[in-house]
Amino acid sequence: MTSSGKFIVIEGVEGAGKSRQCTLLTDALNAMGVPTIHTREPGGASLAEAIRGLLLDPAYSPDAIAELYLYSAARRDHLNKVVFPALEQGKVVVCDRFIYSTLAYQGYGRGLDLQFIRKVNEITIAPLKVDLGLFLDITPEAGFLRKGGADKADRLERESLEFFNRVYDGFKAMCGCGELTAIDVSGTKEQSAARILAAVRGIL
Repeated sequence: MTSSGKFIVIEGVEGAGKSRQCTLLTDALNAMGVPTIHTREPGGASLAEAIRGLLLDPAYSPDAIAELYLYSAARRDHLNKVVFPALEQGKVVVCDRFIYSTLAYQGYGRGLDLQFIRKVNEITIAPLKVDLGLFLDITPEAGFLRKGGADKADRLERESLEFFNRVYDGFKAMCGCGELTAIDVSGTKEQSAARILAAVRGIL
């Protein structure tokens, strides 16, 4: 995609503070005169939000392949309706979760073949390229402690700690190979926000 916009992804396990840090980053960039929007996955657009409701509803129990395709359908709607138009307008897009979560949760967590997921991701997001992917580095144990425990109304948060540890290991593996950049978020939210903004300044 040819545009002056930038696509920034913020990843992390539950309780990492992604939503808060996405908001702080968006506000900071706008204050600097850099037109920026904040969006999320799954969701961000009407069809994608409807699919999000299905994915997180404990009444349903899709297997890993069904999850993968539901996330992909939501992602494509989100890209078409929100992300591509914003990038074409030269805006920075800050996205709470993206393809790395699919690899971490459906791949490392659920056990789906990683190359299969990568191929589905590649087809789904074309022609988009991620300009910067950040991983808010906090363990699942610390994340759930920070947020006061799991939300049992959220189907994914009902998973075992072993599942979330596999997800965390997946994110760390992506940091190890350079797909993501790890950000220490063990301190205050202000300290974390400063580290994130410093990383983002490097691509602007």
